[in-house]
Amino acid sequence: MAQLSKPDAETRIVTIDPYEEILLRQANEMKYHDEYAEAIRIYDQVLLINPCQVKALHSKGNALDMLGRYDEAISCYESALEFDPGNAETWYNKGLTLKNMGCENEASECMKRGISIATGY
Repeated sequence: MAQLSKPDAETRIVTIDPYEEILLRQANEMKYHDEYAEAIRIYDQVLLINPCQVKALHSKGNALDMLGRYDEAISCYESALEFDPGNAETWYNKGLTLKNMGCENEASECMKRGISIATGY
């Protein structure tokens, strides 16, 4: 009979609320069909369930960016990075939004950080 060992301190068990996952999929579908306002509304529902939901924060930022609501997008990216500072895609997308805002230096730094995290350099 095999023995199971206890997970060490570095092991995290993540559980996802199935309703939360369904909402995320619905919001992503709306975003992919350029229905950004509806996607944002659904991402907000996810964030009511789980304010730490990095995927929802990141994707809401993307939708806000597409609507030209850059300050709000940056706020979403920053919230996502508080919970997952090693998220390369969020860093890069924050940089793209900053570039849209005309903040070239800060944009470049964020994009470089995203690339660095993604490539390991």
